[in-house]
Amino acid sequence: MNTLAETETESITEIFIETLKKVDTEIESAIETLEILSDKEILEEIKEGLQDIKNGKVIGFEDFLRKHGYEI
Repeated sequence: MNTLAETETESITEIFIETLKKVDTEIESAIETLEILSDKEILEEIKEGLQDIKNGKVIGFEDFLRKHGYEI
């Protein structure tokens, strides 16, 4: 049988572990963002894509699926 102190310690430990997992996920996300931001080629492609959107050079999702051989 666990004492109240042991139960509280286990609960705090579980919270701490979950918090560390979330922090790890956030760190991985930040690293991926930094990798993208440091890649000039990717940034140029993003800029081109945004310009295409501004210029209306887009197709609808259903048209995209048809173009790639999917039936709707």
